[in-house]
Amino acid sequence: MNKDWLAVFEALRGVYADGAYSNMSVNEAVSRHHGSRESFVRTFAKGVLRDSIRLDHVIDSLAEKGIGSIRIRPLIILRMGLYAIDCLDSVPEHAAVSEAVELAKSVAKGSDRFVNGMLRAYLRRRDEFAPDKLEPHIRFSFSESVFSLLSGQYGQEVNDIVRALNTPPEVYLRANTLKAGRDEVISMLAAHGIEGQACEDNSEAIMAKGSGIVSCDLYRQGFYSVQSLSSMIAVKALSPEPGSEVLDLCSAPGGKTGYMAELMGNKGSITACDIYPHRLALTQAAMKRLRVSICALQERDAAVFEPSFEGRFDYVLADVPCSGLGVIASKPEIKLTTDPSEYDELISLQKRILSNALRYLKPGGRLEYSTCTLNKNENEAVVKDVLSKARSCARIVEMATIMPYNGKVGFFYTIIENQTN
Repeated sequence: MNKDWLAVFEALRGVYADGAYSNMSVNEAVSRHHGSRESFVRTFAKGVLRDSIRLDHVIDSLAEKGIGSIRIRPLIILRMGLYAIDCLDSVPEHAAVSEAVELAKSVAKGSDRFVNGMLRAYLRRRDEFAPDKLEPHIRFSFSESVFSLLSGQYGQEVNDIVRALNTPPEVYLRANTLKAGRDEVISMLAAHGIEGQACEDNSEAIMAKGSGIVSCDLYRQGFYSVQSLSSMIAVKALSPEPGSEVLDLCSAPGGKTGYMAELMGNKGSITACDIYPHRLALTQAAMKRLRVSICALQERDAAVFEPSFEGRFDYVLADVPCSGLGVIASKPEIKLTTDPSEYDELISLQKRILSNALRYLKPGGRLEYSTCTLNKNENEAVVKDVLSKARSCARIVEMATIMPYNGKVGFFYTIIENQTN
């Protein structure tokens, strides 16, 4: 049995059947199957997730009784086989069929002949599913509702956007300047076989290539964190000063919290909140790894106003829950769960959090509202609506949408200043 294919199958089963996050599911599968190649497993598994909607269209067309008649295990194997045939240059077509059939014999007993027949039928009828014969949303493997939403907001640019969201982003690291400068971290990475390149867009950012980035001793010792370049740019726009009082309303898993502490030189205070204890524990673990000592954790619902916070903070970060459409490239499972018909409830939550955040600012204080989505209804529209109803005299200092191009993920942030006297 091919360990790589088995690890990919288990990673995908974790996502499709159990709702696991792709990164965690891949990590767990690789750790269970010693000898599997992490980079291959990650690329293969995320590729299948990224292409699931197109793959399911093909399967539904080929299956005599439709995709609804296929059990989950052979369905996952079919997705893997089709993706390998179409997209894995390192796997010849005949080998893709053979590996899928062998996998079916092992983990979906009794389905091997069905899998073999379906994949061979695809090879015979492949021209029927050429990109130019597919609806645009199927070609790019997006639900029709999400594609229509983005198309309505961005017009002709939608094709560039969804193509970028189907392209795995670069891996960026943030040097922990509390422990070492960026150049020093790059040199240390090189000694561990990881290539690092300084990034012009951000003074702490490193574009990294290599394996073992999060298993490296340097990571465990807190010399760097993995963080998207877009997220770093957004936090740098807020840039809380050393000695200030900062509130991070939705802190987990702690990436932005840690960066703010580093920018503050570990001087001042950060109150880091989250509604779920297990997620707050992620922030706590991140602060311990980074050697941050100015962070106090509070289990708190950001959508519920807290009187003791009113008018107290120099800086507030409201990195709110969102649809995540900007980070589909790194978290392709979002494609399978996001539903624009449910966004109204999410937008209501975002407005409550932003309204509370404004009230927590001192006069002259600064607030950042941010999301990792490209949905303008969660971004500009939320800010405009909340500010129009705000009690304070707040003004927008900066507003930016970072598009998912040139290695970045999609991101939105607004810097708001409280001008109340």
